[in-house]
Amino acid sequence: MGEHYRAIRIPVTTPTRYVSYSAALNLRQAGEHTGDWHGDLPFIAPADNPQTLTLAGPGGWSDTTPSLGSKGVRDMAYLLEGKYVRRGCGPVWVANHYRAIADFVMVDTQGCWCAKYPRHVPVYNINQWLDTPEQIEHLVEEYLNPLRNQLSPEEKEIHDAWLPTVVFD
Repeated sequence: MGEHYRAIRIPVTTPTRYVSYSAALNLRQAGEHTGDWHGDLPFIAPADNPQTLTLAGPGGWSDTTPSLGSKGVRDMAYLLEGKYVRRGCGPVWVANHYRAIADFVMVDTQGCWCAKYPRHVPVYNINQWLDTPEQIEHLVEEYLNPLRNQLSPEEKEIHDAWLPTVVFD
C-alpha cells in the first residue's frame, strides 16, 4: 500500500456476521480456483477517507443466514494477519466464493434493483468468478436455490425468473 492509502478496518466477525461481497471474492485458500482477482483493492481506501468493511449477515447489506446458516463461511485470519488485521486478533470469518455470490444475489433480489434480473451478479460476472459447469451447478443447488426460503412472494418471482439464466458460458 502506498503512503496515500491505508487498510480498510475489518470489524469483529462471527460465523453469521462475516466478510463477503467483493472482498471475499478476492480471497482464496490454497487449491481454490474461483473468485475475482483485484489484489488489495477491496481492502484499501484513500488515507484521507478511512472506511470500514461492510459485513454480511444481520445488519449487513444482506443476510442469507436464515436460509444458509453459516454454510461456506470460514476463518481466514491466516491470510489477513499482518497485512489487514493485527496478528492474534482472533478469527476473521469470510464467505467462500459461492456464499459471497449468494450474498450479492440477496442484495439484488431484496433490493429489487431492476424489474427482472439482479445487477451485481449478472451471469457474465458469475462466469468470471467460477470456472466450470460443476462450480455453477454447485452454486445453484447448494447456495442459490435455498435462498427462496427467505424471500417474499414478489422476491421469489424475481429470483425464479433470474435463476435459469445462471449457466456456465
